[in-house]
Amino acid sequence: MPALDGSRRILVIRHRAGGDLILATPALRALRSALPATRIEILTARGLSEILEGNPDVDRVLDFDPRSLASQAALYARLVLGGYDAVLDLISNPWSAAMSALTRARIRLGYDLAGRRWAYTLALPREPIGPDGRPILRYASEAALDFVRALGIAPRGVGLTFHVCDAAVEAVDRWMSASGVDREKPLIACLPAGSWPAKTWLPDRFAAVMDALAPEGTVVWMWGPGERAGVEACRARMRAPSLLAPPTGWQELGALLARCALWIGNDSGPKHVAVALGVPTVTMFGPTNPTTWQPPDGPHTVIEVEGLDCLHCNANTCPLPGERHMRCMRDLPAERVISAARTLLRGAAREAPCASR
Repeated sequence: MPALDGSRRILVIRHRAGGDLILATPALRALRSALPATRIEILTARGLSEILEGNPDVDRVLDFDPRSLASQAALYARLVLGGYDAVLDLISNPWSAAMSALTRARIRLGYDLAGRRWAYTLALPREPIGPDGRPILRYASEAALDFVRALGIAPRGVGLTFHVCDAAVEAVDRWMSASGVDREKPLIACLPAGSWPAKTWLPDRFAAVMDALAPEGTVVWMWGPGERAGVEACRARMRAPSLLAPPTGWQELGALLARCALWIGNDSGPKHVAVALGVPTVTMFGPTNPTTWQPPDGPHTVIEVEGLDCLHCNANTCPLPGERHMRCMRDLPAERVISAARTLLRGAAREAPCASR
């Protein structure tokens, strides 16, 4: 087991996908708890650094533009001259492995995978294997915690961390006032978009759910880059009035979600922001496995079709033809989502009479 005693600087590499970065925050918390005097830096792609704004477990965020050769060159120079004592490569693809090696840190952790294990002083198994020879499924945060366990550091729970800055709170307050949001009614957030076509529920079902819930609160449709047209199409199918959220970065997204009594949507990065902020969620699952992507406890409900042999296939696009195409999404009825949402809204009302505070 490598010793981190006396380490002055640690670099954590997690430069892809905002949701995955949020899921790595329990590992950052464990590092900070065990090594309070050590400088902890994290490498991530440009546009994701907002996720770590105000996070007490991070001293510096190194962000770069993966589409820019100049940005990459500047990054490589920083890695060579960074003076890191340890590197935790949570991605462990060929590119991140090369970046780990560039640091020349005395301790470099990554996954034991062909073509990249050469870059690490300690290579870890990608996932634990059970007695039957199959991978043991766990909540995704546990994967990053394997790295800190390998360093002899005890985890400090799997709760996610997301801090909302004052400027984002003020921006959302202005939007709510300008939109005439009734702050005595709960806000119900819906994000019908998804990064994979295969894990995106049907637009008409989303509209039906939000129509059914509209008498119980104010419906707000959320969207991210490239998603507005599709979300507006969902909203147009509603009969009841609703709101379209303003353009948001990660911070504004967090500030808006913090005002909500409930989040409804597909398995996605913003769902993990809601979880981090303690907002109840209803998530539709199909190709991805809730054991990995759903928190192990809390007011969070999974909606999925049972009994399909193709469930949890992990395919970005459904490869099945004809009647079998997208059954994991098509066979999910709106009634199940409505029922789960109402149950969570009742719980939220008991805890906070004014959910859009």
